[in-house]
Amino acid sequence: MIGYLKGTIVASNTKSIVLDVAGVGYRVGVNTKITDKANGSPCTLWIHSHQTSDAITFFGFAAESDLRFFELLISVNGVGPKTALDILEQPQNSIEQLIASGDAKALAKTPGIGAKTAARIVLELKSKISGDREITVPELGNEIADEAIEALESLGYRKSHIKKVLAKLPANIGTSEAIVSWFLKAV
Repeated sequence: MIGYLKGTIVASNTKSIVLDVAGVGYRVGVNTKITDKANGSPCTLWIHSHQTSDAITFFGFAAESDLRFFELLISVNGVGPKTALDILEQPQNSIEQLIASGDAKALAKTPGIGAKTAARIVLELKSKISGDREITVPELGNEIADEAIEALESLGYRKSHIKKVLAKLPANIGTSEAIVSWFLKAV
């Protein structure tokens, strides 16, 4: 498997580039954020190798986090690499927000996604996206937040649910005990 490629762009079109890596030209499917780069530009891409019965195709991403999100998208039944690449034309955080909030209708407005596919993406990825998000608690250290989350998990709450509720935590709460108490009143 190829993890990443580092080379020079020698050709591009709207959906792919040819990346010269030590004299070997790799055709890599990319989104317009990368195809907008000029020929002759240096480029490093994180690579997903996709194998079918007819071919091995490479898809490239400027950041490893983009690659991970792409692989999460193609894990959904009915979402292939080209559709996932089209989805990633939108900013990743806005797509994640639509999925985490369960807004399949807004997600369906993304080019390349119909209503059924959007609903399937939300259904299959909502818990994964919500579970991966870090809580944003103003001026709290990670240790305090982790301690509170651990205590709430021991009470039987799911981590994704805990984080969703704690995202609304008032800024004046600063101890793990106070966080747990506030959480129990909020749910």
